[in-house]
Amino acid sequence: MNDENLDIPQPDPSWDYYLTYHRLIKAKSQLNQLIKDISELEASSADSDELINENLFDLTSLLDDTRIPIEPPDES
Repeated sequence: MNDENLDIPQPDPSWDYYLTYHRLIKAKSQLNQLIKDISELEASSADSDELINENLFDLTSLLDDTRIPIEPPDES
């Protein structure tokens, strides 16, 4: 875990949002790494654009998988 996450309390594994929390921490870490990688590029290239897009796809897939399904209330 990086220093940025040291200020965030570690949740109890029985917490309802435990998996969501860890997925968001993972997404945050991936986003921070992508920002760092991009900041080190001198110029754009087809290879770097492809790598950026692959990372963005992975990140958005992770966030999509993190969504919490919401069921309509039972009206019976």
